[in-house]
Amino acid sequence: MSRYQAAEWDERYQSSGHNLASPRAFLVEILPQLPREGWGLDVAMGEGHNANLLAEHGLQVLGVDFSMVALRKSKSKYPNIQTALVNLPALHLKEESFDVILNFWFLDRELFPLYQQYLKSGGYLVMETMRFDPARDQSHLRLEYLLQPGELLQSFSGWEFLVYDENVLANAKGKQQLAVQMLARKP
Repeated sequence: MSRYQAAEWDERYQSSGHNLASPRAFLVEILPQLPREGWGLDVAMGEGHNANLLAEHGLQVLGVDFSMVALRKSKSKYPNIQTALVNLPALHLKEESFDVILNFWFLDRELFPLYQQYLKSGGYLVMETMRFDPARDQSHLRLEYLLQPGELLQSFSGWEFLVYDENVLANAKGKQQLAVQMLARKP
């Protein structure tokens, strides 16, 4: 059984309070730097807003999540996206098959080596998630889901970092938190 609770997320996606209506602003901002053809992978895709933006940009997209409710909502809104119910990190895909991988607001360090395997040489990894900040109250967050300062730089050393910012202010559960935004290209 996964440490992630699909039932909890199914409930969140069934409620109207967890209905994100648009893709992440960071993805919109960096979209012109991403390829217009090939394959994209959206990990923990939720309702598919980011995956759909990649598809509109020209890529074929596979979105994976462990919430069946999220995947159903995604398929009803965005039928052009291929989806798969996956209990992350049990993700088994062909090596070097993606041109872009998206990872928004989800952190599982076991996926980092898989991203390196699944991306083609010259492929792009787009990440945005929270990071640990000793100056802020993070007691409402699970610390294992927070990046440490410099962690992505170390985990993807040797990659070309086109955008990297560890000091992005983001709202998490009603409180301002620091997040990391990264656009990196695999060598």
